[in-house]
Amino acid sequence: MESQTLILIVSVAVVLGLAWFVYQEQQARLLRTRVVDLPGCLRFEAHGFYAEMVQSAKQLKVHAEQAQFVQTPLAGGPKQAQLGPLDATLPAAGLQIEVVKAPGQTASPSAGLCTIVFTASDALTNAANRVSGGQASVLTLDLVPEPVAMSFQNFANRVQLWADKITHRLEQDRLEQQLKEEEAARAALERQRLAEADGKTPDDTEGHQIDFTAQIAKWRKVAGFSGAFSDVSTDAQGRVVWFIDFGNDGRITLHADKRTVHSTLRGASIVSIGAELEIGVRDEYWTEDDPTLTKFRVLQGLPPDERRAWKDRLEKTRDALDSKVDRGY
Repeated sequence: MESQTLILIVSVAVVLGLAWFVYQEQQARLLRTRVVDLPGCLRFEAHGFYAEMVQSAKQLKVHAEQAQFVQTPLAGGPKQAQLGPLDATLPAAGLQIEVVKAPGQTASPSAGLCTIVFTASDALTNAANRVSGGQASVLTLDLVPEPVAMSFQNFANRVQLWADKITHRLEQDRLEQQLKEEEAARAALERQRLAEADGKTPDDTEGHQIDFTAQIAKWRKVAGFSGAFSDVSTDAQGRVVWFIDFGNDGRITLHADKRTVHSTLRGASIVSIGAELEIGVRDEYWTEDDPTLTKFRVLQGLPPDERRAWKDRLEKTRDALDSKVDRGY
């Protein structure tokens, strides 16, 4: 009888121990998180949701087993709401991420629940690209355990830094474009004023030649060097269509499509495209998290053998520069 009682007690203890172990393992699984570095993106994974920072597309993708996603058309119209399992894609430009204590929580933070809110809009991207439409979006993840939310906060800080850089770049590009348009409008008004003063039509002043050498001198002064190799193409009025200037140390100045950059050939992409050479370089916004290269197409109109010679020279200089950096020189 005593042995049967002992066996029963041991059996109950074993069952309770196993039940406790299973419970603890389940709790640990619910709180487990990890950050995975995938090709072209960084992913945060947790029970019930994951978020991906897609660097090339400049988007944040979120998959959630339970969430609320509300979109409002920027042009006006009724809101569209989704509730339940969903996938959402949010633009990085203008993205904001908040981790807040769930309403009504009075317990200690370690025992509480949190809400994660993603706020995004297509407004800035559309303004920069001059397109209409788009959505203002709010994605809400409720009832997120505090430890998971705090782990996600570290990932969110990195995403926010990346998104802020993209936002700043778009705002700068939009401002520069606005300034160019205002300058062009002022120049057109000035030409019209001069033409009217001379009794000519505005078209009579279009033949005025621009001194492109003065512009090149300005670029070289800003860059702080004059390249050992350079070439330029201008239009009928003397405006620079494209310009390339680089030295044996890898420094380079590029101008095309009314854009100018002073950079180096470190990590540059050099590709022949038709009758052009496309060169991608790091600009002032380049980072390890956002390794997008700014690309310029130059050397249009040059004979194929000259373009090949340029390509070989650029590649050798780039490879030598990359090798020095890799060796820590």
